[in-house]
Amino acid sequence: MSTNLDPTNPYPMNNTVLVTGSSRGIGKAIALYLAERGYDLVLHCRSRRAEAEAACAEISQMGRQARILQFDIGNRSECAEVLSADVEAHGAYYGVVCNAGISADNAFPALTGEDWDSVIRTNLDGFYNVLQPLVMPMVRRRKPGRIVTLSSVSGLIGNRGQVNYSRPKPASSARPKPSLWNWPSAKSRSIAWRRA
Repeated sequence: MSTNLDPTNPYPMNNTVLVTGSSRGIGKAIALYLAERGYDLVLHCRSRRAEAEAACAEISQMGRQARILQFDIGNRSECAEVLSADVEAHGAYYGVVCNAGISADNAFPALTGEDWDSVIRTNLDGFYNVLQPLVMPMVRRRKPGRIVTLSSVSGLIGNRGQVNYSRPKPASSARPKPSLWNWPSAKSRSIAWRRA
């Protein structure tokens, strides 16, 4: 891992990328892709720790460094505590991939308040909860960085039984750019995908 040893910068530069929801599926594929291209990884899981450890081992076998953070992106105080401690210990990230999300599919009349709240809290609020403690350390590096958010075409066309899942998705596509207007060296990107 390369670091910037400038003593005036409390957030040393490194080539580490946080990928939320990276214990399996798309998040794991993104993490492995980045490791193949020379990045060190901070893997994230809310549960499924064993799967995150298996992904971590795969990345280590590629010769890259990886560590695991376990927290719920829907829990603002937990995000702030875990991510701030990691930045303090290891330095600011080069990039963040906001991939984690959940679904709780049901027809709208049968959708419970908890199903609505948990999906919105994770898929919409999780963006703020993850990035808010990370952006200023990234800015203070005075180096380029990357923030990528994943979305879904469900936000454009909808899917049967996914009203709670589809509601935050249009915001997923738009949210990185306004967040970064005051950070000219940053690059942001949203990617829409369709679940099979």
